[in-house]
Amino acid sequence: MKGQDLEEQISLLTDSNRMLRSRAAFNIGRCALQGQLDRRTLKLLIPLLQDADREVRMNSAFAVGEYASRGIFDEAALKPLTKLLKDWSSKVRCRATTALGEYAKLGFYSRGIIKTLLRFLTDDDKELRANAGWTLGIYAVKDILEKNSSELIEKILKTQDPNVKVGLSVALAENIWDVGQMKERFLGKFIELLNHEDPPIREGVAFIIGENAEEKKVDERILNPLLNLLNDPDPHVRANAVFAIGAIARQGVKTNYLIQKISSSAEDPDKDVRETARNILQRLVPEKGFANLES
Repeated sequence: MKGQDLEEQISLLTDSNRMLRSRAAFNIGRCALQGQLDRRTLKLLIPLLQDADREVRMNSAFAVGEYASRGIFDEAALKPLTKLLKDWSSKVRCRATTALGEYAKLGFYSRGIIKTLLRFLTDDDKELRANAGWTLGIYAVKDILEKNSSELIEKILKTQDPNVKVGLSVALAENIWDVGQMKERFLGKFIELLNHEDPPIREGVAFIIGENAEEKKVDERILNPLLNLLNDPDPHVRANAVFAIGAIARQGVKTNYLIQKISSSAEDPDKDVRETARNILQRLVPEKGFANLES
């Protein structure tokens, strides 16, 4: 969108037609995604967070969040965004949740919203569940770094919802690696959580490691706790451990050794574990010059 078009969209934010206001807020959010920003816009968007029209509220929250993601923010947005967590529309709650996550990344935390976000983890709207997992993940990072507390991340993982785990994984990917290396505090905490007594915690942490291992460097000290999970009594834990180990092997870390370990899981009594192992081996083995394994 050209500069003059953005100017036109900004002017429409105060139009009496709700559809034009809504469309303008959405277009401004999309412009922000493309790096087209105008600092004047926030002052006009913030009042629209309390608009009578659902679409206007939703798109304004989207735009406010996109501006925050690019470092342009106004503390005046926090109160109306927090109020939107109680909106009747799940789509509005979803956009507000994301925007509050962006503000948290900038250092604006509100402990008062955590209980509400935890409730969202079981909402009927899967996008809201994922976004709540993402925003809570940012809060969980703060707790681990500043308090060495994993209580919040444990609460998130106990939901066992795949959408929540993906949202949490993205939040951690954005916040716990420095120049591709996992922060030491998180390495220790993840190793601790891989030995947690609660299976969903072990499963969730293994999943997070697997989700990030192909693009981020994973410290080899985390390998032994993961390998131990190949013999975990819970099949979901074993499957996610295989997934994580496979991702690390694709990085070139002890690949031949890890292939041998994954091969043993290809004969696991649980079907999901077997299929996960065999799918990984089908990708790994040809890359390393091994013969294809029979399924």
